[in-house]
Amino acid sequence: MARVREAAEYYRDVLGFDLDPVDGVFQPLPDEPQGVYAIVSRGGAAVHLQVRRGAPAPQPRTALERDVYLYVDDVQALHDDLVRRGAKVLEPPHRTPYGLQEMVVEDRFGFRIAFGAAV
Repeated sequence: MARVREAAEYYRDVLGFDLDPVDGVFQPLPDEPQGVYAIVSRGGAAVHLQVRRGAPAPQPRTALERDVYLYVDDVQALHDDLVRRGAKVLEPPHRTPYGLQEMVVEDRFGFRIAFGAAV
């Protein structure tokens, strides 16, 4: 991800994560306005965002691929909050064959985040 600051702000504003008010986005040099590292958190889970220069080669993705999986207490409540914030929901809350309720969102950079809860 080349734009760490933009990603951290998206996770804060659209996905409802908290961005550390003290550390925020780590910007070691003035010529790195987007920063190189940030940690965002929501409900006890932390996601570490790190700079990646250059784009990975595009690959076709299957519907089952996820980049991050987070356990939450209430998938439906999270879904309602994320929809209100304008998140791109790929899969609304649904019951899985393995006994969880899950949903999947895609961030503005194309990363897929799955949220699951025990039923």
